Amino acid sequence: MVAFGARYVVAVPPQSWSRGRNGTFGYVIVTGAFLAEAASVVDNKLNVTGGVLSAFVVGPDRSARFLLVVLTQAEANDPDHRVNVEIWPPTGDEPLRVAYEMPAAATVGEIGFAFFPIEVTLPVDGRWVIVVAGGPGVISLPLVVSE
Repeated sequence: MVAFGARYVVAVPPQSWSRGRNGTFGYVIVTGAFLAEAASVVDNKLNVTGGVLSAFVVGPDRSARFLLVVLTQAEANDPDHRVNVEIWPPTGDEPLRVAYEMPAAATVGEIGFAFFPIEVTLPVDGRWVIVVAGGPGVISLPLVVSE
């Protein structure tokens, strides 16, 4: 079972931040990403609690729930606002794939962030790799899974 949450939270950047030639930004470059237990927006800033995940202990049902936090930079003149995610199992099988549409508030400023809840069944122990891509930016996140 794979369920990628559609709920997200972003900070709205100050209006004084610069904009592209036509007053808007285009595609989103992923400049950073990490997995977290919890995140929120406090005073229009990213607040991560519980630390950054590099390992996850699953229960008997093998399900995992965590947040994918994405740090972005907007680039002018390209309308692609997607962040593509692949979750590669340690077995070498085909990855799970999903594309998140970045919310408008994360694409109007030069820098931004968003976080997306991920709920996924991880059927085997080992080193899973989560690849996050947006524009020319690609981030690889290892996640060691055990029961």
